[in-house]
Amino acid sequence: MNSRARQDVILRLLADGPFRATALTATGGDRGAHRLTPEIAAVISRVDLPALDRFGRFLCRHYYRERVVHYFKYCRALASLTDRAPEKTLKTPEFTALMPRLVLGDRGSAELALELLRRFLTEDADGIRARIPYWDDLVAYQGAFFLSDATPPGRAATEFPARAETATILELAWDLPAVLPSLLRPFTEVPLPPKQAARLLFARSEHGEVTVLRCTDTLKELLNGLTGDVPPAEIAARLGLDAGALDKTLRQLETLGAVLARGSFSSSHVGSDLPQTAGL
Repeated sequence: MNSRARQDVILRLLADGPFRATALTATGGDRGAHRLTPEIAAVISRVDLPALDRFGRFLCRHYYRERVVHYFKYCRALASLTDRAPEKTLKTPEFTALMPRLVLGDRGSAELALELLRRFLTEDADGIRARIPYWDDLVAYQGAFFLSDATPPGRAATEFPARAETATILELAWDLPAVLPSLLRPFTEVPLPPKQAARLLFARSEHGEVTVLRCTDTLKELLNGLTGDVPPAEIAARLGLDAGALDKTLRQLETLGAVLARGSFSSSHVGSDLPQTAGL
């Protein structure tokens, strides 16, 4: 094993909680050693694993703190009213117990961390909801961003365009985008968004950029119909859309990361509204 491969093992030990846990159980005996290749076991035998485990846990807490502070900034802005700063979750015994199961950047691990955040922010929160009636929507909105940041799982190639697994449609009871900027400015009374339903699409591009845009009924139906085994022409006919306009829409959705396609589309519309001519 060359030096680069040895470095990769060390980096994985720091970022991959389950892999690190396997290495820890393999020390002092052969428990768990059968799950490691001889080459990896040789590298691990030369590492101060307890110290590395402490540093790995530090990195894990730091990694998730950065993302919680960024993606849950609206909950943080309201912490003086709720006494539930989201980053407090990372100092709980529950998160400490969860860390050996987490892989930094992994979507499944992000889901585990997000479930802990949701419980912390929404359980026994009737008093908060009385002052901030859209609290649950706010938590869900920020949670969708938090989850969209994680690396998507691999997916087998499909014959036709397919909805990306990271394309999330969120149904809200309050029109949150109208009030979010006000939450980051000083206020005397809690700002209220319009009490009207809103549907949002979250998408993560191949470059890791997360975009959110309003999702119409037709766009939702389109995404739900993109299973990877239905040709676009058939979908256009079913939805009553112009085939050319649908093609433009699929190109933009692919650039945003909401759609996976066989070919590589090129588009200059990242972050823009979808074509109005598509009827979406």
